[in-house]
Amino acid sequence: MMDLERILRIPRVGVEHEYRWVVPAATLAETGARDELRGQLVEVSGLRLDDQASILQHTLCFDDREWSLSTADCSLTALVNTNQGPSWLVAKETIHWVDGRRDVLEMSEYVPDVKALSSTGALTARPGRHLARKVPAVQEIRVFGYLSQRRTKAALLTEQGAIVALSCDAVELRDPTSRLVDTFAVVEVETNQASRVDLAQLADVAEKFSAHFGCPPAQTTKPQFAASRLGWSRP
Repeated sequence: MMDLERILRIPRVGVEHEYRWVVPAATLAETGARDELRGQLVEVSGLRLDDQASILQHTLCFDDREWSLSTADCSLTALVNTNQGPSWLVAKETIHWVDGRRDVLEMSEYVPDVKALSSTGALTARPGRHLARKVPAVQEIRVFGYLSQRRTKAALLTEQGAIVALSCDAVELRDPTSRLVDTFAVVEVETNQASRVDLAQLADVAEKFSAHFGCPPAQTTKPQFAASRLGWSRP
């Protein structure tokens, strides 16, 4: 029988399909507000609630000084789930956007000690090596920002038994000196390794959410939003 440490060290590769909306920061600033919005969106979705939770996450965002990853619609982050499990180095490559939906290739690797993770180590780990092959122009990377994210999430079940993940996030963006740069709020809905039926149901949920918020899904990722607030602009 495999022990937990050995299981964690197996890199994970998958696909996710997501929609996201940026909403006024004050909307999700308090736990009660996130809980209330989650309840509203579960009802709007028409799907069955399977599970729900609230967590605190910290994310280190990496890129080089030329913003090569952001420009290539890629990201490299270190995700720390505070008191909620292991930390991960995560590479994401946006394959394309389809009617507001982002289709993503994701690779993640367990980080035993995130405090010991250097920029050099991040780029030479398997997720970093994948992005270096995808974006040959990427040079020496550094942490360009930190995201502190209070996430209220829910798992929703479709009639076919597929899981649709819903999250309501209140986010603080800080620069490398820990100076607070911005606060924003994001709602995301996604599914992984989806069939065409699952994608159709996800699109139906997204259409209902867009009507609820009165705006279409956003067309940038969280790391890109952070990068834009800290000096990046799309060519």
